[in-house]
Amino acid sequence: MNHLRLYLTLVAIVATNFSSLVLFSKTAHADSKLILPDRATISTQQIDRLSQQPATDRPSRNFVSQGTEIFLNGKTLNIPWGQWQVGNSVRLGISDTALDRQMGVELFNNSNYQTQPINWYATQRSRAISLNAKLSQQYRYLDITDLAKSSGWQWQIFGGKLQLNTPATRVISVRRETIPKNGKIAVTLDRHTPWKLSQTPTEGYLTIEANADPALLAQFNAPPPIVDPNNLDPDDDPTAQKLEYKVTSNNNQTIIQFPIVKGQRARVKLLSPTNLEVSIDPNLATIPDREINWAPGLKWRQKWVKLGTNNFPVTYLEIDPRQKGIKIRSILAQDPSLVGTNHLIKFAPPTQVAAAINGGYFNRNNRMPLGALKRDGKWLSSPILNRGAIGWNDGGQMRIARLQMQETLNTSKGEQLSILALNSAYAQTGISRYTSDWGKTYSPIQADELIVTVQSDPRLHVVRERVTQITPGNAAGSINIPIPVNGYLLALRGQPELSESMSIGTDLTLQSQITPPEFDTYTQIAAAGPWLVQSGKVVLDAKSENFGAAFSKEAAVRSAIGSLPTGKMIIVAAHNRAGGKGPTLAEMAQLLQQMGTVDALNLDGGSSTSLYLGGQLIDRASATAARVHNAIGISFAEPQR
Repeated sequence: MNHLRLYLTLVAIVATNFSSLVLFSKTAHADSKLILPDRATISTQQIDRLSQQPATDRPSRNFVSQGTEIFLNGKTLNIPWGQWQVGNSVRLGISDTALDRQMGVELFNNSNYQTQPINWYATQRSRAISLNAKLSQQYRYLDITDLAKSSGWQWQIFGGKLQLNTPATRVISVRRETIPKNGKIAVTLDRHTPWKLSQTPTEGYLTIEANADPALLAQFNAPPPIVDPNNLDPDDDPTAQKLEYKVTSNNNQTIIQFPIVKGQRARVKLLSPTNLEVSIDPNLATIPDREINWAPGLKWRQKWVKLGTNNFPVTYLEIDPRQKGIKIRSILAQDPSLVGTNHLIKFAPPTQVAAAINGGYFNRNNRMPLGALKRDGKWLSSPILNRGAIGWNDGGQMRIARLQMQETLNTSKGEQLSILALNSAYAQTGISRYTSDWGKTYSPIQADELIVTVQSDPRLHVVRERVTQITPGNAAGSINIPIPVNGYLLALRGQPELSESMSIGTDLTLQSQITPPEFDTYTQIAAAGPWLVQSGKVVLDAKSENFGAAFSKEAAVRSAIGSLPTGKMIIVAAHNRAGGKGPTLAEMAQLLQQMGTVDALNLDGGSSTSLYLGGQLIDRASATAARVHNAIGISFAEPQR
């Protein structure tokens, strides 16, 4: 069957060239979405859609070919892969994080980024095998050539896409324990095969590259029993209780769907070379620690951090900013515009970063920044509300402090006017300034703004700008006003008398002052807040950074950035404690202090928390992560051959 499928694909390519391949890809993907009922189909579509990445058809140096799509048994997966030459052999590699998150390959700790011990259906770490690793700019590929051959996999590359077929596999049995707050699902196969575990807040999915017999499917797809609401545990989620276990099979793929109660986690354990067990439990504190040397100067770590009686799962990256080739920069969801949001897993790949974490705050309604951003010496957005920020440079120096910026306009009429914010959604009574970094146009954020266009005057011998146009803003969002590349716009809000200082032809000069002043020497700055740790001590003071009391007390998933005594940078995602919610700000500060940070800054959190590495989110399921405005990205030069 695999040879016939390959033959038909080759015929299609010859007959219709590349367009036929695109049609094949879309058709196969659409078929794979028909195997679940409507409710489950939506969740699966979310997971697939959030994982999509643009294809990289042109290989970077040292590679024969590269791409970001795999046709696994006729179904499209967004997985980075690459081929390279070793002597007379062409090797095939797949992104390590994709193998870990999407194909059922468990990664063990390593001591050298060039090799990676893995578990592929072995039940003991002593039986782990080691794969060679190869780095590109964005991904760390594990050489699966020999593993794939020994497992009977077949592959071909067409138009920058990898077609991978695995041997036909059968699901022999599925056994489950129905326990409200925890449970287990045991699956027996007739041979080992790729699998993936994914999760939404209310459902889990174990996807196995195998077929199941109709008799087995019938056991799980009977009409659901009637649930007596009077017999539910008060702590249980009634919505989740109404969901039933379901097993569906189509296109050489079996999906086991199971309910997830609020606070639960799911994890797969390998019991034997042909047996999988899914544990569903609010207290999976047995997840092993992880310490993987991913690249020179970049280490991927995971561990449980204990605070009193609470246990928090923490996933983080250690980055050495002094390592040759490493660059740390803010990246934007809709670069080059400051307006817009996207999922980190979507906008990180085009920026060529290998790793990233969500950054600062933004207005979710208008998708605009709320805090300082400075990149390569250029201010993109100003700090607000005395909030914490981190500054760094390419020499490995970094510092955290509460940051302020004061811009002042001096008019030819002898007046001094204060600017409240630069390229910011923080709209207050007074003057805000918008440059071409905001986008090509500006649309009023509030009603009745007065928009002043200011452009440089090339006839003058000093740096001076001149008012060239004044436009009433009317209703919010009512018009789009071009932002001059050789100037900026001023949005006057709530003080119509300011217009008297801004008549057409008025000359202006701009002055700027940063506090603390040494922050003006840092080429890179990102802000969020509050400031959590200074010199190893907790310095949390959310009120002084103008955060509300409710925000300060909230327990939620959180992310942070900080520095270690070694001079390394650390980016951290802390998720729900075992059996409960995520850390409060005070607990997050203590977690980071316990992890040895010298200084640490809280970043945007909750559903925004996203830690990206090598094409995947490594801290959570993609379907549970929200869109964000900006992130802090880590890139490094591709190693020489």
